[in-house]
Amino acid sequence: MKKYFKILLFLLFLLPLSCTQEARLHRLEQRAEKELVDLESAILSGNLDSIWLVTRKSDNIHYLIFREGKPVFWSDNSLTSPLVVIPSYDHWYDYDFSNAMCRCRWSQIGEYKVETIIPFEWHVQAKESIEQSFSYQPLLESEQSQIKGSHRQVRLYLLLTLLLFALLMGWTVFVLVRAHGFRNLKLSRKIQLIMIAVLLLGYASVIVVSANYIRRHNLEQQQVDLQQKSLFVQAALKNLYFWDYTTSTISPNGLNVDLRDLAYAYGTDIHVYDINGLLLGSSTPQLFQYSLLSRYLEPEVMFTDKSTTTCFSSIGDVKYLSAYTEFVNGNNIQLGYIALPSFISLNEVRAEVDTFLARLLPVYILVLLIAIMVSLALSRVITEEFMSRYNGMKEELARSSEQLARSEREGAWRTMARQIAHEINNPLTPMRLTLQQLQRLKGTDRFDEQFDRASGMLIEQVDNLSRIASSFSSFAKQPTIEPSVVDVAQKLSSVVMLCANNPQGVSIRYFGPEEGVMARADKEQIGQAFNNILRNAVQAVGGLVFDGKLEYNEPKGDIIVILKNDPKSPEIEISISDNGPGIPPEIQQKIFLPNFTTKSNGAGLGLAITKHIVEGGDGRITFTSSAKGTTFYIYLKRD
Repeated sequence: MKKYFKILLFLLFLLPLSCTQEARLHRLEQRAEKELVDLESAILSGNLDSIWLVTRKSDNIHYLIFREGKPVFWSDNSLTSPLVVIPSYDHWYDYDFSNAMCRCRWSQIGEYKVETIIPFEWHVQAKESIEQSFSYQPLLESEQSQIKGSHRQVRLYLLLTLLLFALLMGWTVFVLVRAHGFRNLKLSRKIQLIMIAVLLLGYASVIVVSANYIRRHNLEQQQVDLQQKSLFVQAALKNLYFWDYTTSTISPNGLNVDLRDLAYAYGTDIHVYDINGLLLGSSTPQLFQYSLLSRYLEPEVMFTDKSTTTCFSSIGDVKYLSAYTEFVNGNNIQLGYIALPSFISLNEVRAEVDTFLARLLPVYILVLLIAIMVSLALSRVITEEFMSRYNGMKEELARSSEQLARSEREGAWRTMARQIAHEINNPLTPMRLTLQQLQRLKGTDRFDEQFDRASGMLIEQVDNLSRIASSFSSFAKQPTIEPSVVDVAQKLSSVVMLCANNPQGVSIRYFGPEEGVMARADKEQIGQAFNNILRNAVQAVGGLVFDGKLEYNEPKGDIIVILKNDPKSPEIEISISDNGPGIPPEIQQKIFLPNFTTKSNGAGLGLAITKHIVEGGDGRITFTSSAKGTTFYIYLKRD
């Protein structure tokens, strides 16, 4: 029972893989059927270059074109030559080539037969046979053992490097967690971490760049050597077949013997193809007899303009480098192509890289360790000197800041004291004169009359002093601004309605919605800000009011209040304009100062409080003024 259960589990595991493979094959079949439409047009046009371009669209789809039973075109030579089997046209079927299982389909295009091939499973045995069947190995057994030793050394050094990287990363994480972030680290630690990161990045970059350079240089050198060797073989074959003008006169067996001799002399396999790209002879014919290699020439060689070239060929997943040159006779008439494969060229590249890294990695690791220790020591020396100067400058800056703040506070209190003294001294002078006059009239008939008049004036001045004290007390005790969502239209229209009934008879006109405009401001204090500006505007154009007693010029002014609610703007604009005499240019910079006023009975705090309320809610306030009037603009953030 357990055995059957294991088999069932295995089948269930393979089911998703098979479904995935079938889906992939189905997509490739659909793509191939679309490409066949373009391929048909190219074949009927008779343009070989067009056929080549169409078949190069996909690396996973191969094409073989036959005419009268003979191959006239192939898009890839990775598959060994199959038997020509045509079970039916325009129908997909599976066929087992010598080195791969493929999905195939035959199509009839005029007098041509096209075989579409989709490889989906490469045979492991075929790949191993290919790797073991080359005739000449540039590496001796002793060299192979040396390469294996270099590879082991490289693995050891790479493990040491990874261990060093892991230790440094762990230390970095510990330091950052302990300090709760990079910003909280000491300056010396920050410098250390930055220098170590730069060193590690530089080390990794040098290793990668060096390995890539050696790999590229070795590969280029192999290509040059292989091309040079192909020219020697070309010259030798030219002398051997000096008088042959066609390959039909060349005996395949004799060519194989000649190629074996040349292969022994130059230490490489040699294959010769005719002018159509079909195999003519080889120094190792058994590779083709047992279908280990394709009898077709690499198609890229037939479409290149170079007489000598190198390119990578592949048999399944096995890649190898080959040099190709023209097979010519004594009159330089081309008879075919010469191929010199190097099956283990990539192994040579890897071996060269391993040898290089085995020599340099110990030096790199030693240099890296020394650089890390030197950077740690230097960071301490540098930061100690820097920190001593930095701490001194920091202490000096703290003392300077404290002195500056103290002087600013003292200056502010002195200015405030002068203002309070000035405001208090203004009513004290008439009060003193009044009392002195009462002293002179004491005991006379005019005393009672003057006393009644003077007492009213003295009470009024005392009330004025009380208002001054209350104003400064209110400014000193301003509550904290707490922004929230406020209907500024409702607040503004209410204030305008209240101020419109002013004793001076100043006209106040409002343009804008009366509700429904939401913005961020202090709900309790924004009305006071509107009221302060409107009261200043009324006083500017209509006179002054004290406790309901009228002291103003004849009504002469007009005030316009506008609320602009543009949905595209992030701010709501409120403008309050009057047609008063304006603010003189020389005092416009002082208009928002808390102790500045141009009135004889004010403390100069209204606009300062207004600015505090507006800016406390992330808004802003500005103004423009001329001889024709003044306009204050309040901008509040839209909710």
